[in-house]
Amino acid sequence: MRSVDQALVQSAMTAYQRHDYTAALSLFKRASLSAPSLTVRLYLARSYAAAGQLVAATDTYRSLVELDETSAKSAPEQAAMESARDELAQLRPRVPSLEVALGDSEQHSRNLRLVLDGRLITYSAPISVDPGHHEVVASDADGEQERIGFEVGEGEAKTVGMNWRSTSRASKKSEQASVGGSSARRTFSVVALGVGATGLGVGTVTGIAAMTRYSRAEAHCPANRCTEGAPYPEDGSAFRTLRTISVAGYAAGGVGIGTWLGLLLTTPPTKTEHPRVSPWTPVVGVGSAGARYVF
Repeated sequence: MRSVDQALVQSAMTAYQRHDYTAALSLFKRASLSAPSLTVRLYLARSYAAAGQLVAATDTYRSLVELDETSAKSAPEQAAMESARDELAQLRPRVPSLEVALGDSEQHSRNLRLVLDGRLITYSAPISVDPGHHEVVASDADGEQERIGFEVGEGEAKTVGMNWRSTSRASKKSEQASVGGSSARRTFSVVALGVGATGLGVGTVTGIAAMTRYSRAEAHCPANRCTEGAPYPEDGSAFRTLRTISVAGYAAGGVGIGTWLGLLLTTPPTKTEHPRVSPWTPVVGVGSAGARYVF
């Protein structure tokens, strides 16, 4: 048995010297059970550290450092304890830490569970972790609530915030704000439609009146010369006034209709069970303009 154990330790040392730390770690684990010694335990800690398992390496080094001095019965074992003490001091700053920060509401969740890489943890203090990728899952009486994956590097102190209840409230507020904004845009679009329809109506009516005055003035004032004292020169002046009003009405109508179309095309649809039809209908006719509302 002693010959077999010596061969196992020698194979583990050979793998470690070849930088095959995965094989060395497996062999030193077996040797620590069948041929335990302080030297084997030291190389087991070194293999953990070389493989990136810094938390396990720290625990193994600590188990050596915390031994009574009388446990080292030979010079090699005393050297192993001294090396473990020095290497542990160098390793500690490299070990990352993780802290899970919960909101007040989340802390009082019923049956709250925090699971880091498959093991239960608490949120009250930092936890030592290995460098690399990790995942935290939060669950309560209502089931899984939040799952966060992240990377952590050597020596990094990382804080992961988990506040699913606050996030839910923020999402609802955002949705309400979006609905309120859409409602306001629809109100503005109705106003713009009314202004546009009124402008077009005014432009049409005053345009017809202007053309009537122009025809009368042209018929009785050939070559722009009217009989003195006749009312027809006033038709020419009224024509110019009505023409200006008509152009302004058409311009306002164009702006209003354009604004209405822009708001109509850019307003996001609201989520309702049943689609609603706008009760407003533009009405434009000769001599009249406006909007009709159906109750």
